[in-house]
Amino acid sequence: MRKKLPLLLFIAASLALCLIPSVGMIFNPTTETVGNEFETALPSLKNEDGSINFKYLSQLGDWFGKHFAFRPQAITADARIQSDVFKTSNIDTVVTGADGWLYYSSSMDDCLGRNTMTDWEAEGVVNNLRIIQDFSGANGVDFLFTIAPNKGTLYPEHLPYYCKKVSDVHNRDLVRDALSGSEVNYCDLFGLFESQDETLYFARDSHWNNKGALLAYNALTDKLGKAHEDFSGASVSRKKDFVGDLSKMLYPAGGEPEYNYYYGAEELYSYVTDTKSVEEGFIQTSGKDAGGALYMYRDSFGNALLPFFAGAYSSATFTKGFPMDLRSDFEGAKPDTFVLEIAERNLDWFLERPPLLLSPEISIFSLGDSRGEELDVLLKPSEYAPAYLSVSGSLSSEYNGAQSVFVSVKDKSGKTQTRECYTTSADGKRGYLAYFNADDFDASAKTEVSVIIKDDSGFVLLGESETVVMEE
Repeated sequence: MRKKLPLLLFIAASLALCLIPSVGMIFNPTTETVGNEFETALPSLKNEDGSINFKYLSQLGDWFGKHFAFRPQAITADARIQSDVFKTSNIDTVVTGADGWLYYSSSMDDCLGRNTMTDWEAEGVVNNLRIIQDFSGANGVDFLFTIAPNKGTLYPEHLPYYCKKVSDVHNRDLVRDALSGSEVNYCDLFGLFESQDETLYFARDSHWNNKGALLAYNALTDKLGKAHEDFSGASVSRKKDFVGDLSKMLYPAGGEPEYNYYYGAEELYSYVTDTKSVEEGFIQTSGKDAGGALYMYRDSFGNALLPFFAGAYSSATFTKGFPMDLRSDFEGAKPDTFVLEIAERNLDWFLERPPLLLSPEISIFSLGDSRGEELDVLLKPSEYAPAYLSVSGSLSSEYNGAQSVFVSVKDKSGKTQTRECYTTSADGKRGYLAYFNADDFDASAKTEVSVIIKDDSGFVLLGESETVVMEE
């Protein structure tokens, strides 16, 4: 019996440890999501229609997996062991670098030159930006575009040893080259940040700190010619109180705080919306002793920009909604300035989800050659805004170099509308997308469609077909 006692004690201890996550839920259940996870609701034995939920056990397992007791502590302990001992991350979204630095894994392709855009994709991003700028200008709104550099682009020296550069070609360079040959109003932050001796990004967050955000803000407002407080004479406080997003993902039970800088920008504006955090998707503000009306699309890099911009304008609207519904937003915000900020790692969003905007219509053009191509065009109400009919398709690779693409569609009144297309990308093919007013077309009705490209020779008709307008 004495010989079996250690084994019995080991078995008992193991069983006790296994019971802690379940029994502990009585006293300390996990009630908050970890990292970028979505909340999972406790499943029901019955569906809404009263039928038996045969997926109940699997759904219950998913729910338990996110709510068992001491889950953040267990994840954090495992992360500490793997990062400190094995120099790696225990989650796919975070890359563990040297000197305690963390990087967002979705930015690694940009850092290493992997899976880069083609030339026509980079030109397509700029084409879509030009359409946005033209719409803004037609509505009396000044437009400015900027790219927030990835942390790994500015500070690659802390990347782990196994992150090897594949190519010197990067999306940022392709898009910036395309922008340089365009009329799109662009503020380049890459050279500005690279010229700074000081590190302006957090070690354990994927974004710039407030000092970096202030540098970007001053550059953008200077580019706009906007009179603004530059905070050069502000009383700055430095506090070690910021816990980064990557730190929260990797160490949910508590990450080490970092220093951040505070300039008193929050005193220059107030919220119009019921806002609890700058991370919210839609925010409106009122600036004190300021002028002008701002509409700003921003992603997470804009969180730190918001306090500075909010104080510089009498009214400001900040949105993270993508694709952007520009016509609706402009009608509500009535801006005189539109700043579009996007992270370097998200540049391909413009090819995946162009703005919801009635495509520019052209009426005078002369067709030259006709190619007789077979068309595979899809007409359907937009999944994002049913008021729009989306007309989309793709081109064969020989037309990747086309300057512009247009679609002509005969509406229910018999009128032919010809509109310029956004550039899209799907499965490596150059796609096109144009928006029409859905009310101009009858669902399930056949309509005539033509696809036209513009190249060095002029306007070329690729093909014509009859296509059914799909129902919503």
